[in-house]
Amino acid sequence: MTETTAIRAAIRPRRGVGWWLSRIAMSVALPIVLLLAWQIAGSIMPNPFIPTPQKIGEYAGRLFFTGGAYLSPDKAWLGQALPTIGRALLGFVLGAAWGVFLGTCMGLSRVFRYSTSWVFEFLRAIPATAVLPIFILFLGGSDAMRVAFIAYSLSLYVLINTANGVGAVDPSLLMMGRSFRLSRAAVVFRIVLPAALPQIYAGLRIGTIGATILAIVSEFFVADNGIGFQIRATATSFNLPAMWSWLLVLSVFGLLLNLAVEGVERRVLGWHRRSH
Repeated sequence: MTETTAIRAAIRPRRGVGWWLSRIAMSVALPIVLLLAWQIAGSIMPNPFIPTPQKIGEYAGRLFFTGGAYLSPDKAWLGQALPTIGRALLGFVLGAAWGVFLGTCMGLSRVFRYSTSWVFEFLRAIPATAVLPIFILFLGGSDAMRVAFIAYSLSLYVLINTANGVGAVDPSLLMMGRSFRLSRAAVVFRIVLPAALPQIYAGLRIGTIGATILAIVSEFFVADNGIGFQIRATATSFNLPAMWSWLLVLSVFGLLLNLAVEGVERRVLGWHRRSH
């Protein structure tokens, strides 16, 4: 333990039960107030397009615990959520792998970066939804289309972050690797990528949320299952409590995904947090 770490540990206040209870109370206070205000406003001035939290909760309860409500018993909510999750995760993995690979090449090779960076910046400036019809044209309404669409869109953001992170690695670290007679591959995997990991992970974190959004968008247009399909189907049939319930499912998935990403970040980048 270094002197700085020891000082921080000594002055850090102890977190007892009261501290955790107060933190939980502060976290849930605002949502509770907003829900109460929504319920009161909906009761006083009913709006057919915005049902009250009570109606949404009743429908969501049937959706979660019986699988009924809008869907038939053989298509419970989990059967609709899993395709969306699978498409988002597969697209994220493929896009992240391709983005990290190309970004590392750009960061290590100045010639490659100068000759290709403008192409990727040009592609990144095009909104993802604008290129979706192109993927539909070539791949149809298949799952392969949705996964390819997600992977392509995410790879551009991961690529730029990776290239910037690799390009900013301290040259003295590279010289140290050469002095130890490490191979080029060893320098990349043992020195360059770990040093660039904070910036790479920043791109990956954006990508996790983006993968969900892109999966939902792709399901709006050509899909017969998934959360995006259900949101569109319930909205067009004016089954608004159902639509809001599916939005609730999407919010829960997003919350769990964010918690998982934060947990991985604490484990993988704990050294980076402690050094700042």
